[in-house]
Formats: sequence, structure tokens, C-alpha cells
Amino acid sequence: MTRPRILFTSYHRESQKSFIFSAPEYDNKDDDIYSSVMARYDMTISDPDYYMIYGSVNGFYCFVGVSSNPLCNLITVYNPTTRQIVKLPDVMSNGRHVDALLGYDPVKDQYKVLCVVMFEPERQDNQHDYFVCTLSSSQKQEWRKIENPIGDSYNDVVLGHTCIDGALYYGVGESRMVRFDVRSEKIEFIKIPKTSHISTLYHSALINYNGKLGGLERSDTENLMTLWVLEDAEKLEWSSMTCDLPYQDATLASVVPQGMIHGGDSMVFCPPFCVCYYDFEKKSIRTVEIRGIEDGDRDLRLLGFGELIGETLCHPSHIENIRFL
Repeated sequence: MTRPRILFTSYHRESQKSFIFSAPEYDNKDDDIYSSVMARYDMTISDPDYYMIYGSVNGFYCFVGVSSNPLCNLITVYNPTTRQIVKLPDVMSNGRHVDALLGYDPVKDQYKVLCVVMFEPERQDNQHDYFVCTLSSSQKQEWRKIENPIGDSYNDVVLGHTCIDGALYYGVGESRMVRFDVRSEKIEFIKIPKTSHISTLYHSALINYNGKLGGLERSDTENLMTLWVLEDAEKLEWSSMTCDLPYQDATLASVVPQGMIHGGDSMVFCPPFCVCYYDFEKKSIRTVEIRGIEDGDRDLRLLGFGELIGETLCHPSHIENIRFL
């Protein structure tokens, strides 16, 4: 298996293109406290209707876009290794907010997209709807509506979901998160500690921590990052560890926890293009500068990128997968 990489998506507002880059992940066998790696250009998404919001599942990513028709939404899955883009049927949202998350069932070797059409309390005659689409090259892609047995609702999906052993987890705020079983297509809520913000903050991410559900959160007021781990899923027992981040207050606003890398370190992304890896067991931190994406870079000018104006997202543990869906 090739070494996992970090994927970067830079959205250029002027050209309305998304540029996809990747760089090698830090090897925790290295002893250097500070180092740099060169990013590689992978592909360009030229369709202005799409933007990527969620992380990798075995090398595949899910896009959610805005259609010219306000009553429906555009959802795609893409593979930056093969450059395959799978456009799914339109979701009739009737103007409501839509999120889509990719999950994987290792038992049946199936990829599924969960589409959540949000409940909006200020609107009449609307409800919280769930749809599922199974990705398969041998059958037609179509959405199936599934029941919401929990009978509860929320207004938004927090960035930073994770898929562990066939279960998709995502935050919805208010000290809780959602668990979606990819195979059975069942949905349930999971409570999180009241002192935790892993399901509510922009500066947070759900992660796979050595096979257990975990969450990283960065304090809004201090240079601190906390790791939460669900030690006992039945009893809902959580543990936590805290580390100091080596940033000044002016930089702290841009620091975003991203998840775990293959070596077990926690990773945070600090634009412009600086990645830090923290080992909670050794209490050590290493910084890696990502070169080749910065403003004015020659390769970017040749690609028509020009000056970086827009948003850059970072996704760790990207696996190069040659599979076609």
C-alpha cells in the first residue's frame, strides 16, 4: 500500500474552479521537529456548482453543490486518483438545506451516500428527511427514502465526520451526534459529554482513534486542543487528553483540527499551508510546511490559478484508490 497523503482543495472564487493537491503525510519515524514537503497537483474541478465539504472514505470524497434550480441539490462522489466523478440524481430539497456524507460497509464492500434534508422550524409543512444512495457500477443510481425512527431533528451537520467499521458518525450540535449504520441504514443519536464541543464547533473534527470513536476540539479562548475518546460505547464512557498548541493568538483563529494520520498522531491544519502533528502519548509536536500551493507559485499561475482567493480545505489520511464506482 502506498503511503497515505494529505489532500488539499483550494477554491478560487474568481475562476470558480477547485484545485486539488496532495502531499505526503508526515512519517512518525522522522525525528525532525520542523520539515517541509512538496505538494503535487492532482486535478481541477471546473464545474462552479460543486464544492467539497467532507473528508475521505478509502480515497473517495463527496461533493455537495448548489443547483440553478433552488428546489434541488447536486451531489457527486469523486476519486482524485482515477479522476472519476460520479454525479448522483438530483435531490428535491424544496429549498431546504442539504448535507451529504459518504459511508462504507466493509462486510458487503459497499459505498453509500447519506443525504440529510434539514428540518426548518420556521417553515410550515416540512419535515426532516433522510435519503440513501448505494454506489454501484452495475445498477442505476437512485435515492431511497429511509425512516427516521428517532423522531428528532436538527438544523445543520457539523463539519468533520468519520466512518468506523461500517458506521458513519457526524455532529449535529447540542451535546449529541448521529450514528448511521451503513449496512442496516439505521439512525440513532449518541450523547457526548456536556463539557465537550466536538459536535458543535467549527474548530472540531470526529476521528477514528485506534478503532474507537474520537473527537478533536480546539479551544476558542486558549491555545489548547482536546482529544475525546469513546472508551465504552454501551455505557457512553469518554476519556479526554489535552495538549498545548504552539500558536500566537493572531494565528489561532485559523487553526483547525483535522483528524488522525496513519501513524496515530493527531493533525491540525494552520493556513497558509502549515500542518502540525501531535503525539498525545509522547506529548511531542512536529510542524511540516506544505510547499507548492502558496500564492504566486509558478505552477499555479500556469494552471490559471493566479492569486489565491478563496478557501482551502485539508483532508488527512487520503489513500490512493484505483477502484471505479
